[in-house]
Amino acid sequence: MRNIALAFCILLVLLAAGCGGDKGINETGYSDEPLIDREGNKLDSADAERLYESAREFMFDEQPDRALRLYAEVQARFPFSPYAAQAELESITAHYRAQQYEAAVSAADRFIKQRPRNPNIDYVYYLRGLSNYSRNDSGILGGDPDKRDTRFLEQSFTDFKLLIENYPDSVYAKDAQLHMIDIRNRLAEYEINVAEYYLRRRAYVAASRRAEGVIERFQGSDSVPRALEIMEESYARLGLPDLAEDTRAILQTSYPNYILHRDEFYRQRAGEEPAYELPDMGSASAAGGSPAQDDDSD
Repeated sequence: MRNIALAFCILLVLLAAGCGGDKGINETGYSDEPLIDREGNKLDSADAERLYESAREFMFDEQPDRALRLYAEVQARFPFSPYAAQAELESITAHYRAQQYEAAVSAADRFIKQRPRNPNIDYVYYLRGLSNYSRNDSGILGGDPDKRDTRFLEQSFTDFKLLIENYPDSVYAKDAQLHMIDIRNRLAEYEINVAEYYLRRRAYVAASRRAEGVIERFQGSDSVPRALEIMEESYARLGLPDLAEDTRAILQTSYPNYILHRDEFYRQRAGEEPAYELPDMGSASAAGGSPAQDDDSD
């Protein structure tokens, strides 16, 4: 019995030694890469401070991929050192600068969950917002990404909103607000593209609903005047002249300058019956793809 217990203890020691041997370089995910600084000096035996400072040098040298290698090493080998939290924070920046936006968002989420009271937490929310904002790019598909998918823009808006609401005095609040205005306009334009699509297909109930949604959700955006036009067009086509006239009155009163630039459009419509032809809106009405269908009961 004693021999069995001894053998069991030896097994535990061997297992612990084996697990310990995989720590450090291997657990960072960069085991096949040499651990060196910017000058090529080996860092296999470097302490936390040297690893961290070497990572920052790579960041200053615009080599975020190399910096990530060393930041990961700091966190893996020295998790309780004062450099670990800073390395984790700067890793988010490194992912962002390397255009690894999904990784930056994941790193920001972990940081917020694990270190919610970090003095730089407002910066983390800001970086998460920037990363989600940048995820909504054209990618390998090309074209206008806002006509395909806006979920990352919506998440970015939420990130910036959380930053402003929770940290109104943050130095990043002003830029976050500017991004929110831009996102609001882009989301509103997306909804207008969908409404235009329904209008071209003579799905007037769906078109009016989308346009109404723009006015309700994105008040103050550049797309509100066009939303009112679509509503007027849809109401007239649906045989609702009172609603069409009320909507036109709101448009003329609220956006007189817009009306002045649309004189030709209104001259073409003057004196026509409710079932007038769809106006030619040019490239502004060319929505990409086929958006999800709304219920249409016209």
